[in-house]
Amino acid sequence: MRRMHPIPGAQVLAALPVIPLPNVVLLPGMVLPLNVHEPRYLELVDFVRQNSHHIGVPLLRPAGPGEPAPTLEPVLGLGKLVFHVALPDGRRIIRLEGVGRVRLQREQPPSHGFRELAVTPLGEPQPLDHIALLQLKTQVERIAATCGDAREGLLSLLGLRDERMFLYSLTAFLPSLELLACDEDQLSADERALVCLQQRSLAAEDADDRARFLLERTRGIAARLEFVHRHTSTLLN
Repeated sequence: MRRMHPIPGAQVLAALPVIPLPNVVLLPGMVLPLNVHEPRYLELVDFVRQNSHHIGVPLLRPAGPGEPAPTLEPVLGLGKLVFHVALPDGRRIIRLEGVGRVRLQREQPPSHGFRELAVTPLGEPQPLDHIALLQLKTQVERIAATCGDAREGLLSLLGLRDERMFLYSLTAFLPSLELLACDEDQLSADERALVCLQQRSLAAEDADDRARFLLERTRGIAARLEFVHRHTSTLLN
């Protein structure tokens, strides 16, 4: 997806069905495939197909001391069901398209096997800090110059006309770029930490805050990649 989509109305957002996941952040523009097999989520799929087709995907926080169960990140991606197929064994293969983000207000009392949240939509104004955007795109070009196979994919982001989608698309790349810039001792980097970087970007106050966060991360990635590139070239020579 290369553009923002409208958020559904208040009736849908008052009781939004959700599929909490431990290691996935649904970003606007992202297409998320899911293999659904748990009875409560099979019920959810049937429910949304007959209603709004919208599903929230909050990131689960690990349970803290004294907490009986994991909690939910308060800012979550809102997805629309765009593909569904029922398999002979009862499973469903679905795809969700990220259409926006919402903020958790409260969890509704149980009325189904799945959870429902009352949420409010979060605005998506265009970024105003054009200097930060220009600096960020310069860092993307720096990274692309040293990252081999990911070069074309990264450079394609620079052609996106909607700056909001550029920021979200770069957020989708972020874990791969962080791993690319790791040294051998860091290759087992905590997957959770990488996903949390995406969550932090999703939850940014606005597009300008998101751009500044991504600028900070990409500066570090570019510097590490250039160091590795220079070191490798020295060894080869």
